Amino acid sequence: MGFRGITLTILFALMTGCAAAERSTIPDRTYHNSYSFYDLMISWETTSDNGGVTISGTMKNQSYYYLSDPELTAALLNVDGKIFAEGTFFFFPHQLALDEIAPFTIRIPVKEGQLPYRIRFTYRYRLAEEGWFGSPRFHSFETKP
Repeated sequence: MGFRGITLTILFALMTGCAAAERSTIPDRTYHNSYSFYDLMISWETTSDNGGVTISGTMKNQSYYYLSDPELTAALLNVDGKIFAEGTFFFFPHQLALDEIAPFTIRIPVKEGQLPYRIRFTYRYRLAEEGWFGSPRFHSFETKP
């Protein structure tokens, strides 16, 4: 078998392995905080230590469309409503189907003693049917940590 045959065999094995993978790593638990809009439901919990704030949770697609390239940004706000730190999570794989749940963890470094008064979540995605030429969809909301 030549180089081309070996390459195709390896490529085929990798592609079928990814296609058959299960999402058993998704945490089967409920989080204390959640927010639901017409397209997505986000559930999370916030923990903090001396080095930063960690926001862990899940994002669930509630729309009938495949969501492409979803991302979630969490901005930490002080008492005055000003952003003092933020972090972004890019979901992989790049598409979410109806009722599909994807876990996320956003680690945001902060100075010692800085705690968020509020968190502003902003999510963005594109509809897979529209491709790169479609308008990006986005929404934001604020909540207590």
